[in-house]
Amino acid sequence: GFTRALAGGITSLQILPGSANLFGGRSAILKNVPSRSVQGMKFPGAPYGLKMACGENPKRVYGDRGGPDTRMGNFAGYRSAWIEAAAYKKKWEDYWEDYDSWVDNDDDDKGDAPEAPTRDLKLETLAGALNGDIKVNMHCYRADEMVQVLDMADEFGYDVTTFHHAIEAYKIADVLAENNVCAAMWADWWGFKLEAFDTVGENVPLVHAQPGGCAIVHSDDALGIQRLNQEAAKAMADGRRIGIEIEPEDAIAWITSNPAKAMGVLDRTGTLEEGKMADVVVWNGNPFSVYAKAEKVYIDGALMYDRSDPSRSPRVDFELGLHDNDYTGGAGQ
Repeated sequence: GFTRALAGGITSLQILPGSANLFGGRSAILKNVPSRSVQGMKFPGAPYGLKMACGENPKRVYGDRGGPDTRMGNFAGYRSAWIEAAAYKKKWEDYWEDYDSWVDNDDDDKGDAPEAPTRDLKLETLAGALNGDIKVNMHCYRADEMVQVLDMADEFGYDVTTFHHAIEAYKIADVLAENNVCAAMWADWWGFKLEAFDTVGENVPLVHAQPGGCAIVHSDDALGIQRLNQEAAKAMADGRRIGIEIEPEDAIAWITSNPAKAMGVLDRTGTLEEGKMADVVVWNGNPFSVYAKAEKVYIDGALMYDRSDPSRSPRVDFELGLHDNDYTGGAGQ
């Protein structure tokens, strides 16, 4: 999948775990370069993300396993976890305060150092989100639930960075902009489950048109990630049909600078600026054309993909038997 994404011009990506868990775990933000381990692909200095999910997925998957089977139950689960995480965070803050006081105490009889609390990896991640060190990514479809999530975030003092899928983002585009929240949306996926019915093809441009709006066209799909430029083009065309005139130089942000902002790496990539990483895609024409293909892809200034010279493009172990030794791309025998 990584090499296919590279051929579609993808230089960096965020991989999010789980959509059935209320809290799915930490994300991995990667540069799309070949490596023997995921460690070698990690985006240098990128913050971690946290994946959460609301709506049908968790209540469907866990409803018959003793977990929440209603949307109310989902929110009860979130709030219980945030309450626990807030207590854990305070426990560590109190410890470090006591430890610093102990270090600064010059008395000979100051006693032993205070004992550190027991680490809890689950609560450590949630505490990191409360601190603002870990960016919260929320799988959420319905407008009313997204507003409820923002209310919950306000209650516990954390920020939601991005709502993913966000089928009904167009209904609350002003609320998202006011809260500086991005929406990572499909161009035209809909109807595959009940909460996915009430969308419009103009979802992306309506979020974009809101002053301060942050619209992202994402994939969530092994095929879609190869054609994000075409997905963005479809959304742009839908916007124009209702009178939202979006220039290509603005729409390109849906697959470049806005995703970089959401991943916390806009200061390093996402736009062509001096001092940033040289992550550059050279297209053979207007990227919003159905005929457009990525001709060359550079990551950190290194040529990682060259459509005219397959020998310059990475191959994965799984595909070694599918190609001739001369790298012509023909099927192996």
